[in-house]
Amino acid sequence: MNKLLETYIDPQYVYRFTQGPDVVRSREDALRDGINCISLAHLALRDLFDYELPAELFCLELYYDREHFTEVGGLENMQAGDLVWLGLASPTVEIEDFVPRYKNGRLTNWSESPVKHAAIFTGEKDQSSDHLLLHSTPYEGTNAVWPLKMFSRHKRYRKVYGITRLQISSDT
Repeated sequence: MNKLLETYIDPQYVYRFTQGPDVVRSREDALRDGINCISLAHLALRDLFDYELPAELFCLELYYDREHFTEVGGLENMQAGDLVWLGLASPTVEIEDFVPRYKNGRLTNWSESPVKHAAIFTGEKDQSSDHLLLHSTPYEGTNAVWPLKMFSRHKRYRKVYGITRLQISSDT
């Protein structure tokens, strides 16, 4: 696995839902206060590509963002550092119909969003050729690497909603 990503596999990183990229701006913040899947994505992408994303890009904002990201056309085209977006297989509201509502810059109807999680492709596959993804999860209480098929065991991670890749240009 990529050595930079491997450093995030450490039980000292404690999963905390509330520790998003607005408060977790460094590894030190994450180790001291906790980390969630989106703050992990911010930190990992900064380490891999030396690019710092805006702190206000939380889960849904990051999922929709096409200023910094481009869509990847399927699992077979993934590269290390790509974000895999996971969520509910049978949501109450489909992603195309979901209308985000905000108050003071915060999404207020998060519970209605079908997209619930982000994981980072490590660039590797397991013995059965399944893609290995780094993520921060309450199921383990820390960061972990899971094969993609393992996500389907959990209701909140059952469906892949998309794959995005950081696009770095001179304009970004």
